[in-house]
Amino acid sequence: MVLARQSTPWYRWLKWGDYLIYLLISIAAVVLFFKGPAFLSPIVGGLAQVTVDGQVVKSIPATELAKTGQFKMEANGFHYTIDYDHGKVRISAADCPDQVCVQTGWVSRLGQVAACVPGHLVLSVDHSTPANGDGTGATTAEVDVIVR
Repeated sequence: MVLARQSTPWYRWLKWGDYLIYLLISIAAVVLFFKGPAFLSPIVGGLAQVTVDGQVVKSIPATELAKTGQFKMEANGFHYTIDYDHGKVRISAADCPDQVCVQTGWVSRLGQVAACVPGHLVLSVDHSTPANGDGTGATTAEVDVIVR
């Protein structure tokens, strides 16, 4: 009896309920893949911030990011060209040695960053309130329940 069962392929043991479970798991995986963070809409209600040495140098609101534009800036001896187009922003050119900031590409979702370590420049997408005005420089995204 055991020998006959070992020669039977494993899929012959499955019932219709097993196939239903596999189908539901597959559908859930496909839905989560296409609705996951990789497919979120670009900068809605946020702003792009350029910080150098921890200080915000330039903030670009979402209304301006919806347009197409470019600006150049200098930070710690390095020159950068920053592009924005339809809710996305990137460092398109830099004269830093490693070019990691340029290779990062477009930044479009809340929390994403493109950083240039030699120039101490960080291009980030943040919530739409740049500072809370209490002198700490904390944004509303940085406020914790216990500690500020």
